[in-house]
Order: sequence, then C-alpha cells, then structure tokens
Amino acid sequence: MFASVTDTGTRAHRTTVFAAFAIVIALFAALLHPASAEARTALPRRTTTEVSVSNAVAKLLNAERAAHHLKPVAVRTQLISSARSHNLAMSRTNTMTHQARGEAALGSRITSTGYKWTWAGENVGWNSQMTTAGVLMLQKAMYNEQPPNDGHRQNILNSHFTNVGVDVYLDAANHKVWLTVDFGRP
Repeated sequence: MFASVTDTGTRAHRTTVFAAFAIVIALFAALLHPASAEARTALPRRTTTEVSVSNAVAKLLNAERAAHHLKPVAVRTQLISSARSHNLAMSRTNTMTHQARGEAALGSRITSTGYKWTWAGENVGWNSQMTTAGVLMLQKAMYNEQPPNDGHRQNILNSHFTNVGVDVYLDAANHKVWLTVDFGRP
C-alpha cells in the first residue's frame, strides 16, 4: 500500500514538475516572439489586384525618393503585414486613423510582426476611386503636400527609413480603397 502511494506521489510530482517546466518554456517563447492577438490571427489573403496596386505604390514611392537622391526603401513582409492589419482595422471601423478603436499602436503593431525597428512611420489614406489610378493619386497627393501640413511627404523623403510595407485593401462593404504605408528601419 505504501509503495502504491509513493508511486502515485512520484507521478504527481513528475507531472507538476513537467507542467511547471512547460509554463517556463511557454513564457520564454513569448518573450522571444511577442505577438498580439491580432498578429496570431491569420489576416485575409491579399487579392492579386491588391498586391499589384501595392507594388505600383512602392515603385512610385521609390521614384519619388530617387528624385531627391535618396536610397530606395526595400519592401519587407513584416511591414506589409502591419499595414494589412491596419487597413482591416480601419475598414472595420470605417474610419481613417493611425490607431483604430481596439487596435495596438503603430510601434506595437509593427513589433508584433517580428520586425525589430529603431525608426517607424506610417502614411494612411483612402479613396472611393477603387482603381490603380485612384490609389496612385493618393500617393502623389501625399508626396505633393506643402509645409506645414506635409507629414506624409516627410515620411516619404525620410532618409532614416530603409524598409517599407505597402498594403492596399479594396473594401467593397464601405466602397473605399484603403492605403497604408508602414516605414521602418531596423
């Protein structure tokens, strides 16, 4: 009888030690790979059109930078993911903003994608002209801003930024095309 109790006690002790070890491993993994609930949730796939228009914006943005003798910004998938989640948040609330209701702030949103940044910035816009021309018009309008209301232009021409993520979301429900451009530097 005693041996039986000892065996049960030993199994229980091993189970407790194993459970504690698993919790420590899970906490350590969370510290290495922080992720918000948004980052863990799979985002809807980008359509071929959305990818094509996003690429056209990135190309135009780099042409605008080149006109000022600035290095091009390289496209990073983590920044695209951040921009995509933001477009979906703006669509959900039908509000253009840098932080939609219930959404993480820009820095946290970018960090949750795994992008380790030292500089970050964001340009957002929308248009009811849901075409490539309509989205490129948004990008050109941002580039053509004049001081003192030229924050978008300052992001486009910021020499600190080395990476970019462009996302275009064709929002049929709100009949808008959302544009988010997330800039970063590791």
